[in-house]
Amino acid sequence: MKPKTMLAVVFSCLAFSLAAQVEVPTPEQTKEWLGKYPEICAQKQGDFAAHAKRAKTEKQKINVVRIGSDFSGNPANLVHYSVSPTSETQYLPDVYPFDGEAGVPVRVVMAQDEYEPGSFLIYALKDLGKVDFIVSDLKSADGKVLPKDKLDLKTIKVWYQNGNGWYSYFQDPGLKLCPELLLNDEDLIKVDTEKVANYARLTEADGTVTYRWLTAPRAIENRIENAGGYRLDETFCSMKPNFTDAPVFKGATLNEGEFKQFFLTVHADAKQAAGLYKGAIALKTKDGKNVGSIPVEVRVLPFVLPEPKTYFDIEKDFLVFFCEYISFELIRQINGNDQALAEKQLISLLKNFYRHGEVTPNHRESDRRPDIDKAAGMKTQFAGCSMKLARPAEMRYHARTTSKKMRALYGNDFLMFGSWGDEYGLSTLKGIRPMVDIYKNEGFRFMINSRHGYSAGCYLADLFWPPVNPDSSMYKATDKLNFLGGDSYFGWYASQHVGVENPAFIRRQYGLGAYRGGFSCHFNYAHHLNGYNDVRGATYRSMNFVYGHGDGVLDTLAWEAFREGMDDIRYATKLQQLARPLIGSKSYPAHAAAKKALKLLAEMDSDSFDLATARLEMINHIMILMEYSK
Repeated sequence: MKPKTMLAVVFSCLAFSLAAQVEVPTPEQTKEWLGKYPEICAQKQGDFAAHAKRAKTEKQKINVVRIGSDFSGNPANLVHYSVSPTSETQYLPDVYPFDGEAGVPVRVVMAQDEYEPGSFLIYALKDLGKVDFIVSDLKSADGKVLPKDKLDLKTIKVWYQNGNGWYSYFQDPGLKLCPELLLNDEDLIKVDTEKVANYARLTEADGTVTYRWLTAPRAIENRIENAGGYRLDETFCSMKPNFTDAPVFKGATLNEGEFKQFFLTVHADAKQAAGLYKGAIALKTKDGKNVGSIPVEVRVLPFVLPEPKTYFDIEKDFLVFFCEYISFELIRQINGNDQALAEKQLISLLKNFYRHGEVTPNHRESDRRPDIDKAAGMKTQFAGCSMKLARPAEMRYHARTTSKKMRALYGNDFLMFGSWGDEYGLSTLKGIRPMVDIYKNEGFRFMINSRHGYSAGCYLADLFWPPVNPDSSMYKATDKLNFLGGDSYFGWYASQHVGVENPAFIRRQYGLGAYRGGFSCHFNYAHHLNGYNDVRGATYRSMNFVYGHGDGVLDTLAWEAFREGMDDIRYATKLQQLARPLIGSKSYPAHAAAKKALKLLAEMDSDSFDLATARLEMINHIMILMEYSK
């Protein structure tokens, strides 16, 4: 990245780091809570009283006081808090969840055929050991069922990331605990808080188990290989079969006095009846003792979400591109050089991407292996290639033959994009203009990512993505390209790059921020599959939305938030698709309801608006507009 670009990114990051992500009590609050500790110990009985009296540190005593105030009576075994799955807050084992709701059900509101999360924390009042979580069917009052196999429960793994964890993608030599991974088997990663280290559990075919140090200093872990132009310098081969998460949830260890976060993803298929479904997750120790339950409520709405469209044109697709590092070669580099396994892993990976809203293929085989994309269910509506800068005859031949090959694979309606170089200015753009014209004459669309090429690139580019922050202030720039009409796309990258764990930031960045800013696509950097050592880099951290393992990829809080952001755009699209036709209605109530709904989007400050509230407001307007659309 160029110095000026880096400086701009740093300043843009500062604005997003201002939101409260940790609670900082005042000295007066601390004194007040500690003063109540003897009272709580005297009031409570049973498990809670015994737990309270075992508190030793000030932080432990304060947690006891605050939890004791949240729960009346005398809770046994454990208590729970429902929390936002895309909260700004870092939920750490010893930190009270100040924005959580004590003892209430995990509530999820979702459209049909949507994936929607809920989250909760458990605080154990005594050591419970490994606890099984039994997810049951959810049922409505009239007997309808939301099957338990549509509920996917995972543990949020808190592990060591570098000192910039949660806030930035830049490197830092320190390590800090940070919530990130979604795991079925929490023991796949071992975290040693005394040694300040992460370890990967490796299980061989014969059952032998060893642990590999993940957080080694960069000078120790220094593998240098070039694979497809991407330098690999991490020695851990994470996509070998010996490092594979369990296929189903394996429970969790609940230690006294620790908060542990869980993530529940619900998928209601397109035919799931609308209504309110209730149930619970039962918790049992290994000897079969019931130690608690977590109530769950899911509201399924009576509509299916459309594909995401742009704010300024409800007929124009909102596309998802990424600068990726995903290919057979790169996967083989970390799976033991097994091509057959790499094909299975790539298909598994792409299926995961599709479920998370990245429905178009972004991998290096996408222009020549349509069978892979088809097996994963991807929408093969576009692919890109690098243009060849050479003598005119060579360029014409390359453009013609490449176009012919891609048309044969994907058909005539397929979008072909050509790119060349990176972050260049006007003089370079002027120099390559003959090449661009040659490829455009063969049906290719031109992609350019330079901020400096805007004035000339705007009318020439079919996909323009400068290093800018995708917020509502960018509409002045995006309007210029959008005004030209047609099928050009305006994207963004680098502010911030992939790598930040904070799900609230990610949801806004890839959702209503970009949508209301007038963008028509994402094109951020980058999709990395390795990256388990967060202190191995020089300038940047690992840029992971997901992490490779033996069966594909492990999800993260940020990746779940990406899906939420894309779904926010889909809800906004649904609102517009209902409201626009009603603007011309002769019914005044229908006309007024449509204008009121559109006013919500027009006046929404997508840079600071609470995203959960924004979603519920959109749902409210959608339900009203559906009545007028009958």
